[in-house]
Amino acid sequence: MNDPKTDATHSRSSLPWPGPAIVDACFVQSSTGQLLALTEDGALFGVDLASGARTRRCSLELPDLARGDVHEHFGVHRYRLHASADGEYAAIVVDYGIEGVTVRCATGQVTMRLNGGSYHNETVPFSACFVRHNGRNALIHRTAWNRLEVSDPATGKLLTERHIAPYERGKRPEHYLDYFHGRLVPSPNGARLFDDGWVWQPAAVPCAWSITDWLGTNPYESEDGASLVRITTRDDWNMPSCWLDDRHIALWGLADWNDDEFEETGQAPGVRISSVTEGHDPPARKIPMDIKDPVRNLFSDGQRLFVATKTGTSVWDIATGTPCAHFDGFTAHLHDRASGRLVSLAPDAIGVLTPMDSRFRA
Repeated sequence: MNDPKTDATHSRSSLPWPGPAIVDACFVQSSTGQLLALTEDGALFGVDLASGARTRRCSLELPDLARGDVHEHFGVHRYRLHASADGEYAAIVVDYGIEGVTVRCATGQVTMRLNGGSYHNETVPFSACFVRHNGRNALIHRTAWNRLEVSDPATGKLLTERHIAPYERGKRPEHYLDYFHGRLVPSPNGARLFDDGWVWQPAAVPCAWSITDWLGTNPYESEDGASLVRITTRDDWNMPSCWLDDRHIALWGLADWNDDEFEETGQAPGVRISSVTEGHDPPARKIPMDIKDPVRNLFSDGQRLFVATKTGTSVWDIATGTPCAHFDGFTAHLHDRASGRLVSLAPDAIGVLTPMDSRFRA
């Protein structure tokens, strides 16, 4: 692979982290910094990535990490931090677990107790993310294996009230969803939602639908709304994926699905790029990639793909399908589309790659 020098496009820095270890972080736009970090003792810190200054926002009692079944093939229980874009609210949940809490970051006040359900919770991250709706923060969260809700994080008020009858005597009621919700990722403009979930056999069926329609016109949009697209079928879920823009998703892995054999064929390293507005199982563009290590994270700024492995992060031009940069020894955990920054997380340090080239900013 072509390996341009790191400093040709980005500057690299490392922020030491004394005290209790970092367990997760996410990008925000707050007066206390561009990053919100969670430490193992339950403290939330705002971090200014330019100066390295950190501001303690609040402390809280973390959810029980031990509750729920464990199946290490899918993932071990771990804390995951989600935050509203303005840094006002945070949700701390247990991936592959059951519980979570929502807090007001300025005070540590718990505004919601979250429970994602205990039915095969060990197979999926805790479904949760923040979006903006009508100029206000909203929290999307799983309340059962096959049900998502949207709530006001300030009050816990439900924004997607609806009734779905239980499955009885072999008859599926209207709107009943036989689908395990997984990792949730809003599109860059917040209008659509990507859901990396699965169905019985088992098989992955990543989906996407309109958040605007869900909260505006149809509370059943996440079950069977007109905008709901089943992107493809795959052997595995919990795979690296990301939005390219507001209409296209990149999924790691080049395999096609064989309905007759009910299995993947032609698996190889690379990404499949699919539209989320062209009906079920839309045609995909494939970009093969000469990457041998397991891929941990996948990000995009709309023009490039950032592919993170345990040994480094490579950058690929989407238009040409070719590599254009490589950052050896830097495993990106987070990407900020607005600034173009990439962040790596360790218990005792935050690594930052800041773009020097304006082409690497959204």
